[in-house]
Amino acid sequence: MNFKNRFILSGRYQIIKPLGQGASGSVFLARQQSLELDRAIKVIPKVDVPSLFAISEAQILKSIRHPGIPTIYDFEEDDTFYYLVEEYIEGESLEEFLLHQQSISRNLFFQFCDQLCGIFSYLHTMHPAPILYQDLKPEHIIVCGLQIKLIDFSVASFTGNSGNDISSFGNIDFSAPELMNGRPITPASDIYSIGKVMEFMTPYLDAATTRLIQPIIQQAIHADPLLRYQTVSELAEELQNADKQTEGTNLRKTIAVIGSHSGCGSTHIAVSLVTQLNALGISCIYQESNWNDSLRKAVRQLRHAREQNGCYSYQCFRGYPKYDKGIEIDLPDAQVVVRDYGLDYSSSSLAAADQILYICGGALWHREDAEPKDFLLEKFGGRLKIIANLCDRSSAAYFARKFSVPVYPYPYDTDIFRPDQEKEDFVHWLSFEEGRNRLFLNIRNLISRLLHR
Repeated sequence: MNFKNRFILSGRYQIIKPLGQGASGSVFLARQQSLELDRAIKVIPKVDVPSLFAISEAQILKSIRHPGIPTIYDFEEDDTFYYLVEEYIEGESLEEFLLHQQSISRNLFFQFCDQLCGIFSYLHTMHPAPILYQDLKPEHIIVCGLQIKLIDFSVASFTGNSGNDISSFGNIDFSAPELMNGRPITPASDIYSIGKVMEFMTPYLDAATTRLIQPIIQQAIHADPLLRYQTVSELAEELQNADKQTEGTNLRKTIAVIGSHSGCGSTHIAVSLVTQLNALGISCIYQESNWNDSLRKAVRQLRHAREQNGCYSYQCFRGYPKYDKGIEIDLPDAQVVVRDYGLDYSSSSLAAADQILYICGGALWHREDAEPKDFLLEKFGGRLKIIANLCDRSSAAYFARKFSVPVYPYPYDTDIFRPDQEKEDFVHWLSFEEGRNRLFLNIRNLISRLLHR
C-alpha cells in the first residue's frame, strides 16, 4: 500500500514516510495538521488482522501512562483499515544502536536494564489486570538518547486471574519456551525475554561486568519458569546489587582460546601462553574448558609434573583440568586466567572473556574451516584476535584479507612448557593489537553501514 503524502482520517493527518513494519501492520510518520505535530500512525489492514487484535492493542495502550511507553492519542477505522495514532518516538532500535557501538559502558548497560525493568514492573502491576508484553526483542526497544521506550504492543495481552493470557505469539529468539509450545504464560515469560535482551548486550560490555551479570542472566532465562525470577522487582534488585559490585572493581583478566577445527592447536597455544606469562612475572593459570582431557594426558608424559589440590604444575606452568559438574574447584588468585575451550564454546561463555584467541589451521585444506566463523568478528569486535597456527606469512595474509584484521602467524613450537623469545613476541603482539584491532573494526563497521544504506 502506498500512503506517502496521502491525507487520512478526514484530512487530519498527512502521511510523510514509512517508519517500519510491525507484527500486525505498517507504521508511518504523519503530521497532525491542526496542531502541526508529528505522530506515528499504525495502519492495520482489516483483511489481515481480526478486529480483536487491533482493538486489544488500542485498549492496552489507552490504559497506560508511563514515560517508557508511547502515548496513544486516537484509534479509528474505515472500511479497509484500523488506525492507531501514537506519540512519535525519535530514536533507533536497540539493535540498530548496538550495530555502530564498539562497546557500551557499564553505566549505560545498567541504566538501560533499570529502565526496562521499570517498564515491565509497571505493566505487570497494572490494575485490575496485569499486562504481559510477550514479544520483547531489540527491535522493539527504541533508544532515545539515554532513555529507552518500548513499542509495538500488538501481541500484548491482559491476564486473567489464572495467569493465562488471551493470546500468545512471541518470537523464537527472545521469547520464553512456553510461548512456543502453548503452555500458560506468566510474568516470568516476560522476565525470560528481559534476560535474553541482557544477553544480547553482553558482547558490548567489559568482561568484568559480564562475569558478574552472567548468573543473573542464567536465572532469568532458565527453561523452567518456576526457577526464574518470579517478579521483575526481584530481577531489578539483583541488577542493582551487581551494579554496586562493579563500581571500582579490578577483576582478573580472562583469555578464551577457541579453535576453528579439531587439531588446530588451541590447547598447544593456550599452554604456551600460560607458560610464557608466568615466566614474565604475570601470574597466570590454565583452565581446561573442554572435554578432550588433554592436560592430564600431557602431564602423564612429564616426569617432574606435580598435582596438588587439583592443580597440575610443571616448571612455569600452572593449570586445572576439566572436572565433572559435581566437583567444585576454587581457582587461586591470578592476574590472568586462560580458558581453553577448543571447539566447546558458546556466545555466552565467550561474552565473559577480555580477549578471545581464535586459532586457525595454516594448511590450505583448513582454510574453509575458519571461514564460517566470520560471525565471531562481527559479534565480539576488538576482543577477538586471530592466530594462524603453523603457517607461513602467505596463509596469515589470506586470513588477514578474509577477516580484515591483523593475523598472527604462530611459528612451529617444539616445547610448549619452555619460555622463549618467540612466545614473548606473541605476548607483546597480543597487548599491542588490542587497541589496533579496535580501529580496524571501527573502520569495517563504518564501511558496512555505508554499503547498506
